[in-house]
Amino acid sequence: MYQKIVFPLLLFLFLFQGISAQYYSSGADPASIRWKKIDHDKFKLVFPEEFSKPARELAIFMDSIIPSIEATLNHSPGKIDVLIHSHSTYTNGFVSWAPKRIELYPNPSQSNYSTDWLQQLAIHEYRHIVQIDKLNQGFTKVASWLTGQQAVGAALGAYLPMWFIEGDAVITETTLSQSGRGRLPVFTQPLRARISGFGPDSYDKAYLGSYKDFVPDYYKMGYHLTAEVRNRYGAGIWENVIDNVGKNSWSLIPFRRSLRKTGHNSQNELYKSVYDSIANEWGKYEDTINLTKQTPVASSEGTHTDFQFPVITRKGQLFAEMSGPGIRKQIVALHPQKKPKTLSYNGYRDEDPISANERWVAWSETKAHIRWPNADYSVIRIYDLENEKTQTLTHKSRYFAPALASQSDTLAVVETTKSYEFFITLIDLNTGKTFERIPTPDNAFPIHPSWGDVRGELVMVLLQDNKKSIVSLNTFEKTWKTLRAPALDEPKYPQKSRNNLWFAASTIHSEEIFCLNLKNNTTRQVTQSKFGATSPTVIPSDSSLYYAHYTPMGYEITKTNKFQTLKKNIQPSSLNSPLVKKLTNQEPVEVNINNNFNPEIDDYSKWNLLNLHSWAPAYTNIDDRELYPGLTLMSQNLLGTAVARVAYNAAGSKSREKFNAGFTYRGWFPIIDFDVKWGDFNGTFNDIYIGQDNLFTIEQIGKENHIKVETGIRVPLDLSEGEWSRLIQPRAGLSWQNISNRVYQQNIIEVLPGDQYYETGETNVIEYPELDYWAIDYSLYFHNKQRGTYRDVNTRWGQALSFIYKHTPAGNYNSGEAVAASGKLYLPGIGRHDALTIGGGWQKRSNGDEIATSLPYRTFQRFGDAIALPRGYNNIYNDQLFVLNTTYQMPLWNPDWSLSGIAYIKRFRLNLFLDAARTNYQLSFIESGQTQTYRDTYTTSGIELMTDLHLFRFVLPFSIGYRGGWREANNTFFHEAVFSTSFDSFLVNNRKK
Repeated sequence: MYQKIVFPLLLFLFLFQGISAQYYSSGADPASIRWKKIDHDKFKLVFPEEFSKPARELAIFMDSIIPSIEATLNHSPGKIDVLIHSHSTYTNGFVSWAPKRIELYPNPSQSNYSTDWLQQLAIHEYRHIVQIDKLNQGFTKVASWLTGQQAVGAALGAYLPMWFIEGDAVITETTLSQSGRGRLPVFTQPLRARISGFGPDSYDKAYLGSYKDFVPDYYKMGYHLTAEVRNRYGAGIWENVIDNVGKNSWSLIPFRRSLRKTGHNSQNELYKSVYDSIANEWGKYEDTINLTKQTPVASSEGTHTDFQFPVITRKGQLFAEMSGPGIRKQIVALHPQKKPKTLSYNGYRDEDPISANERWVAWSETKAHIRWPNADYSVIRIYDLENEKTQTLTHKSRYFAPALASQSDTLAVVETTKSYEFFITLIDLNTGKTFERIPTPDNAFPIHPSWGDVRGELVMVLLQDNKKSIVSLNTFEKTWKTLRAPALDEPKYPQKSRNNLWFAASTIHSEEIFCLNLKNNTTRQVTQSKFGATSPTVIPSDSSLYYAHYTPMGYEITKTNKFQTLKKNIQPSSLNSPLVKKLTNQEPVEVNINNNFNPEIDDYSKWNLLNLHSWAPAYTNIDDRELYPGLTLMSQNLLGTAVARVAYNAAGSKSREKFNAGFTYRGWFPIIDFDVKWGDFNGTFNDIYIGQDNLFTIEQIGKENHIKVETGIRVPLDLSEGEWSRLIQPRAGLSWQNISNRVYQQNIIEVLPGDQYYETGETNVIEYPELDYWAIDYSLYFHNKQRGTYRDVNTRWGQALSFIYKHTPAGNYNSGEAVAASGKLYLPGIGRHDALTIGGGWQKRSNGDEIATSLPYRTFQRFGDAIALPRGYNNIYNDQLFVLNTTYQMPLWNPDWSLSGIAYIKRFRLNLFLDAARTNYQLSFIESGQTQTYRDTYTTSGIELMTDLHLFRFVLPFSIGYRGGWREANNTFFHEAVFSTSFDSFLVNNRKK
């Protein structure tokens, strides 16, 4: 029993250390925002003032929907904070625990399904709150008394797989609405195609991914697994699972044990049972369908490749976006019998279509704000086909889904505002200036606009009242006309040509392309695909229909006859599959909107700086990798602008830093860091010392008082654009140390016959002056890195530069000066994902105060090294140092090995390195008075063999490896273990694709 309790506690402490180092912060919002709040018994909404109207509507919806979200897990969480980042154009939502809160990015995506985006977020993210808060019972609750909110976060990370967390939330967003990803064939199609083409993957590979193959994410894998288990065993199965995990988190396998009620001994067995059944069902359906005859235009060549958003001009020029796990996202021109021609590499962008005419190709991209991570922009980028150059057309904009008309310099875009308002905006391509903003009817959300064949006519999808219609807009008269009535079958990518309206829409099994005859209002189905067909594009002069066709190796661009008819008189599908119907019938509480709720809006102060969320019965300092007996308190405010830490170190050896308080404030343009440590020291001296004329012992009178203060100011400036990630960060830091009460007593002794010692009673008091040490450092960092692919082992193009200067301008303790510069050049290697890194550095240090030692030469106080030494060396004496580091990195093998749930090995990597250093220094010898100059060379060469893996099916990736090399300076080998991880993957969110 002792081992059963101790091991989980150690695991919890390990997780606490990782989590406390990585309390997730999404970054700060602009300092100018005036924050408002709505208080409710179940939640507190905090939002910018201009978002008040949609925030009120969201509060009314949450008040109504929360009982239904809680029902199937039979749990009612405590009050939760909800922070809304309406200044961002990012589309997402996430839940983070420690501190616990929901953060919402309310800008809708062009890939929105038929539920209002804020309502989607509310259902999905609040379901996560119910799941996670329900863990706070039994052993987990006891642990939370000792550690605060991070106990629940640790139980979540250790035991509840993300496939269940996200799969269950997708079920909830589906059953509590008339839409949701569980109804959408486009959500399922990557998984269905993967299984059809290659068979079901192993459990570990399906859950944790692969570098070798494209594997759909755990949202898709998790929805089908979670839904089928609930279908087979009832809605209460997952309530019982979470109860068992929360109560018995002391156990090593509480999740696995609770699943044994299904008759399966492990997650692996349950997965295999469910997916064998699903694969069989899908296979039977695929055997019954008659596929459209089509001709591939652009398709994968040996690696998973997605060609998406095809667009054809009236001249027959065909363009698309190309991407893949090993392919950088780019805009390409497609020509028969030729390889795609790259026009421009892209930065981050959402699932927006591209557009083109005879002169331009246009698309949207996210542009970071120079300082505020939560105030980014969506800009329009255009490629000029005449001069073959890419430029940014708009700046500081919130534009999406650009639409170009044939032989026109007018660009139409979807504009979203910080107050959740939507417009069709017209822009002059020559100047980039807006000349028209047309609000949508009743603030409906516009999706996928395209120009029709009548001058000034735009067609688009409108999302309103949780349904989608297809409409036309006369941009001259500002009038709207409904072309297709509101429906739930997710119409998208409308294209109007003469009296025909082409669009993609969903059936229960697949997304297909349809054509609506606008004269007689009848719809025919044009394509029947195995997995999905979407993004139709046509021109009047050609009988071909071009579209994106999904295959097990990704989207390919194909064409078929646009006049063919597979089915006539098609009616929109409700997308209610038998599984969705059964899951929906399991919901015990109906959704009833409470229109009598009238939320009040109050001010919210950005000076709410403290939010104590977690603590630990230990002193933890992650930056210095320290863990000692003591106590640590942790705080992070809701706005993410203030992070604080207070700690007590009970370790006797650390009494000089007995207390520690740290604070970082991100709410101003510069970031302020502050840290103070203080304590005392009482030394023990047991030796007998030899003076000039006598012997003596030493004892300390009182205790030394130690205090160390460090503060700094930094300004991270994000200059990223397009395919380039750019950051420049100037920083200035000030540190002060003070040691006082340095008082000691000498006790004079004599030696008696027989080597006996005798204290004479004569004493001397020695008082050292108070130490007053001031140091200032200045630094400047810059990098310019090209965005790569998932399979790259490192950046393949880029540069990084760093400059540092340190000195001690005041006080009675001088460490001299130090100046350093370093740089790194990133180059592509020979292989497709190989990388070569060449780095160099230089530093020069001057002497400070002299130190009394027994060495034959004079020694001085000096700053430590400011640049990295060659691998294999921890210390090299130098006044001036030159270093060269070179590393060649390559992937070796992607085995996708599962080792009995202990480890899942995804990739082996090999790094070859060669480092060299040249030093110059002088030594002044005390006895001779001479000064000697030395120059030494240090070289090392060796390998790093790295393994990228997941341990114990934990979703966080780890890199574990061996470093070995040869030190030429002393002809010795050195060996080191290398370990790293990233907590960026551990986030419960909504929009992961």
